[in-house]
Amino acid sequence: MEGPPQAGDAPVTPEESTEAAPTGWLDRVKGVAPGARGRTDDDASPATKWWELAGYATLLVTALAMRLWDLGARAMHHDESLHALYSWNLFDGRGYEHSPMMHGPFQFEANAAIFMAFGDSDLTARLLYAVAGTLLIAMPILFRRRLGRLGALFVAAFLAASPSMLYFSRFARNDILMAVWTFGLVISMWRYLDEGRPRYLYFSAGLLALAFATKETAFIVTATLGLYLGIRVALPFLVRVMRPIEVEGVSPPVAIGRVFGAIWRAHQGGVSLSRLSRPAAFLAVMITLTLPQWSAFVSILQDSPLLSWTGLVLAAGEGSVAIGAPVGGGQVIAFLIVVSLMAVSGLAGYKWCWPIWWRCAVVFYAIWIPLYTTMFTNMGGVSSGIWRSLGYWVVQQGEGRGGQPWYYYVAIGSVYEFLPLLVGAAAIVYYLRKRDQFSLFLVYWPIMTFIFYTIASEKMPWLLVNIALPFVVLIGKFLSDVLGRLGWRRLLNSEVLLVTAGVPVFMVLLWQLALYNAADVDLTDVALLAALSVVLVAMFASGWLLMRRVGKPEFRAAVLLGAVGVLLALTVRAGWIASYRNGDIPVEMIVYTQTSPDVVRLIDTIEETGLGVDEPADIDQTAGFTWPWAWYFRDSDNVNFPTYNANSFGTVPGSPMVVVHSQNKAAADERLGDEFTEGERMRHRWWFPESTYRNLTPGKVLSGAFDRQTWRRVMDYWLYRRGVEDRIGSEDAYVYFDSDFPQSFTTP
Repeated sequence: MEGPPQAGDAPVTPEESTEAAPTGWLDRVKGVAPGARGRTDDDASPATKWWELAGYATLLVTALAMRLWDLGARAMHHDESLHALYSWNLFDGRGYEHSPMMHGPFQFEANAAIFMAFGDSDLTARLLYAVAGTLLIAMPILFRRRLGRLGALFVAAFLAASPSMLYFSRFARNDILMAVWTFGLVISMWRYLDEGRPRYLYFSAGLLALAFATKETAFIVTATLGLYLGIRVALPFLVRVMRPIEVEGVSPPVAIGRVFGAIWRAHQGGVSLSRLSRPAAFLAVMITLTLPQWSAFVSILQDSPLLSWTGLVLAAGEGSVAIGAPVGGGQVIAFLIVVSLMAVSGLAGYKWCWPIWWRCAVVFYAIWIPLYTTMFTNMGGVSSGIWRSLGYWVVQQGEGRGGQPWYYYVAIGSVYEFLPLLVGAAAIVYYLRKRDQFSLFLVYWPIMTFIFYTIASEKMPWLLVNIALPFVVLIGKFLSDVLGRLGWRRLLNSEVLLVTAGVPVFMVLLWQLALYNAADVDLTDVALLAALSVVLVAMFASGWLLMRRVGKPEFRAAVLLGAVGVLLALTVRAGWIASYRNGDIPVEMIVYTQTSPDVVRLIDTIEETGLGVDEPADIDQTAGFTWPWAWYFRDSDNVNFPTYNANSFGTVPGSPMVVVHSQNKAAADERLGDEFTEGERMRHRWWFPESTYRNLTPGKVLSGAFDRQTWRRVMDYWLYRRGVEDRIGSEDAYVYFDSDFPQSFTTP
């Protein structure tokens, strides 16, 4: 299935930017571009077919049901409770001020609006993310011109099935929101490159504002897309300039001098911003709108020999009141940098195309400023958003939160996103051979995203969403191209269908042969192994004969379709188990330092007995145990959060329930033993045993690859999550009840 013509590099003029008026709502529904009625050129978007609408409707209804089902049942993660409580504070009239520790303000303000409309609960605290995860599945329909009808539908289906997309659409963190903004930005970029309509620049400006008001991974997104556009703009220029240069037979210094001399001469007349190509124009808009947001990046130099002698603090470190903020003379420097970058941005926009640029700037700041100032109630949010957002994370890069190994995303991706990673590897090879602009972008986007997140010091399971997205888009387009080239009539040939159906059978039999575990090798075992081997050899020979009959392209497509079917079924299974069976049980790598279900059981007891409302309760806040209790007791004024230690129990607490961190258990037993029940152990938070994948070396991987016992252990975990349940780490609490207080709390 061929893509649209490569017209994106033509210079843009104001005349080309004029948009035709829409012909009506029906054309929009059908996907007809404005002004395209009656035209036959390639600018018109493909009209929607009935089977597309049926496919998207089925996917959206199914995906929404999967994301809403039992949404409030899982225990609130520490981060979820933070996001939910600060949203509730805003909803309750207590205000909100941006703090980069919890990322951008968008989720708090959106959640507060949801609480106002639907009430506050664990379910509504996650509703924004469930809706965003569903919206993400609908977005490929806007990208059909590049992905193709079938490709867009494939992408939507894989997004619906993705375990990381499903899990974090049911989780109150902003990564699924960033996936929506990122995908929208990529779609807008390519729509602009293809059509040159300013509306896509305005859409992109709004999406950039939402991204920067959501999470600091917006810097990675803009860097990824900006680098792609920069390469696309620079390469033709360099090829044109360097083609006539003679470097053969001269020394390296002379050759380098000739290259730089040619580049200098080519730009002696300056760069005409008014005649930029579409990629250059989109890049210019991205740079000029976001350049002030990068101001705090200069703080990376404050401890370098270049600036350390000045004593300037451009981003305060740990222990300061406002981490990432400039201090003293650093405030003056920060102000000058921000103002200078804003002036440079405005001047560049003026020289490029002022009527378009100022509208882009208005769209960006009309979203960004109200969000960061909490609808103009906290004007300090402007300085916080434009400097501390990046300054905080520049400082935090040294912390390396999570402390994960460099191969972390390979490890966790192989457990959950094995379909896009495996098929994506084949797709990369396929598109590197095609080498058109869009194919190269499909290769560049996932690879560069993976590299950026691997380089970043903080590695967390929720960031897998950002890595999975470009791989899913890649494989959706890949399958569409491979299958579309052959056509369904050829693929529905009975012999081709036989190959497709035989692939899962072959994979299962090969699996059984490779991992067959015979306790005692007797005649039955030998016969079974021999039978398996004979069947596999026969299937292989039959496949070779069928390939000669139907042709290599059809055979390869049939094998690919069968393998994808198996991997998709396993993907759906992995997502289902992670989201519904083990949603708060860390036998899953994707479950990270999760609040235990024991907390939910205690909450049920508290609600039954009126604790925290009719009766007071004391909860030890040692080691951050305030969370998620602060969210659960948000409506209560009858809950105390003391910090206990060995000397804290001089008097018996006046509350009928006391929750104590495990390190304070001995002191609590001594003082509370006579008047309270024996402390009931409960796991407050627990985590996956990371020793299972840490400290891997090439030698360990190589030796394990040839060890059947290692394969069995790996596959037992991969399929059944076995082998880690007895090594789960936890930080525990003990709950004590007044002996006369009626309750029936127990833990498994």
